Amino acid sequence: MAQYGTHTGGGWLPPPRPRPGVVPLRPLGPGDILGGAVTTLRRYGGALAGALLLGQLTAGLLVAAAAGAATLASLSRSSGSRVFVWTLFPAAALFLLFTCALATALTAVLLRPAVLGRPVTAPGLLRAALPRTPGVLGAQLLALLTAAAPVAAGAAAGLPAPALLPLVPVALWLGVLFALAPTAAGFEGLGPVAALRRSARLVRGAWWRTLGVTVPAVAFTGAAGYALQAWFGLAGALSALVLLPAFPQLPTGLLYVDRRIRREHLAASLAASAHPDPDPDRKPVSPA
Repeated sequence: MAQYGTHTGGGWLPPPRPRPGVVPLRPLGPGDILGGAVTTLRRYGGALAGALLLGQLTAGLLVAAAAGAATLASLSRSSGSRVFVWTLFPAAALFLLFTCALATALTAVLLRPAVLGRPVTAPGLLRAALPRTPGVLGAQLLALLTAAAPVAAGAAAGLPAPALLPLVPVALWLGVLFALAPTAAGFEGLGPVAALRRSARLVRGAWWRTLGVTVPAVAFTGAAGYALQAWFGLAGALSALVLLPAFPQLPTGLLYVDRRIRREHLAASLAASAHPDPDPDRKPVSPA
């Protein structure tokens, strides 16, 4: 391994780890993760917002078309209004679910170029993310249902509220255990069940660290969204529509990268991608 001298001449240190993109290619600390999320948003925020808005526009047009078609298919004005309402609310719920899943899928496919410092475009991000959005949505819903299952089962059994309190830590533990599942589904193209298993393997041994990254990211995003809406009105509310679904996924995605660096030596493959061999057919030189 190449070495270099310290400034004080007091010894030799290994060369610094490369940093082609938003984070260094080594195990990441909390400052690296949160700083890398902010840097990613600064460098790639335009492409990320453009891709998300394109997806939201397409989904919004589909929602409007479905509600309008249902209304036109009704036989009277009174039934038409009822059909419109009963169609619009489920379509709006699906739109919100799609937006959250698409934001996570976009963030997941952005991770590799962001870590490698490569340029991206909004259409390119959207093309890469759309095929993985159903798997991400399935992972999100399955993780949510699994985390809520203990409390829901207790409530369905008729337990009083005080008896449900001991189940809340179980739900929190499950929620953090599967927190990386949507990112794994988007980054690796996994199905929902496989993504939950992947998250459980990566989070095992780092549960508190995962909690310490995800909770501040969600809290910061909520505070920033409220401040944008309060300070800038409609423009701030529109900005929050992009910030709220997308930003919490950035620290979570970089935490996913960190866990794979620590457990699966992902840094080596990323470094090889950042600096490919200019002569791949060259035979290795045998040591003397």
